[in-house]
Amino acid sequence: MTKYETAILFHPELPEDRRKEFLAKIEGIVASFGGEILKQDDWGIRKLAYPIRKTPNAFYTFLIYSGRRGVVEEVERNIKIFDDVMRHMTSRVDFEIKPAAAEPAPEEGSPPAESGGETPGTPLPADDAPRA
Repeated sequence: MTKYETAILFHPELPEDRRKEFLAKIEGIVASFGGEILKQDDWGIRKLAYPIRKTPNAFYTFLIYSGRRGVVEEVERNIKIFDDVMRHMTSRVDFEIKPAAAEPAPEEGSPPAESGGETPGTPLPADDAPRA
């Protein structure tokens, strides 16, 4: 299935329960097209680059979802009906969603990784400095 990302800018004074109710409705629409919401990222209230409807801020939400043909059209139709959405944009994404993995810690017995040169922050003596 194809993956899509939709950025939604909600009016900043929209109550949280109405926003969550709308996003649950969008999740139901995606599920009806055989897809699923892969990731929902709420950025909170951010300043806009320019005022929209005389409002300088918006609540940013990003949805990454998959679905069959027609899912984007139906999601966007419902977004356009909802009055408290200031702007939206949908794009197709080709990357995989991976869970955040912790970086493995180096073992105590192993030597540190070679950097292939001088260590950062170590100044060279003036007489040994490379000439250009």
